[in-house]
Amino acid sequence: MSVMRRLQFSVGGVAMALVHAALIAIALTLTLLHQEARWAAYWTPFLALDFPLSLGVLPLAWMFPTSTAGPLSDFPNFWWPLAFHGLVGTWWWYIIGASLQARFVRWRAHRGDRGAVRQDDDLGDG
Repeated sequence: MSVMRRLQFSVGGVAMALVHAALIAIALTLTLLHQEARWAAYWTPFLALDFPLSLGVLPLAWMFPTSTAGPLSDFPNFWWPLAFHGLVGTWWWYIIGASLQARFVRWRAHRGDRGAVRQDDDLGDG
């Protein structure tokens, strides 16, 4: 059995991870284009999106002020959130999407089984 055959990816998980990665790309673009004093605020929505995993970003962000030299020279407020939300947050959304897909598939299967039982009962009664 080949390695590719053993690896199975969830379509729902990949879709959710891609949406999260696209949001990261938007935040990254906005941060690099608008290097005003509030550039670190572009990471704030990810605190809610990636909760509770996003709590791993907060200690560094609270301990160190935003660098006046801009985002590229600011590890705790730019590089750390980018790496954390980009890797851990995207992985988190893959898991959420895969879980939702699995639940939906089970729900549809259960709903289909109930319908089949009712049809059999109707056929047997007549």
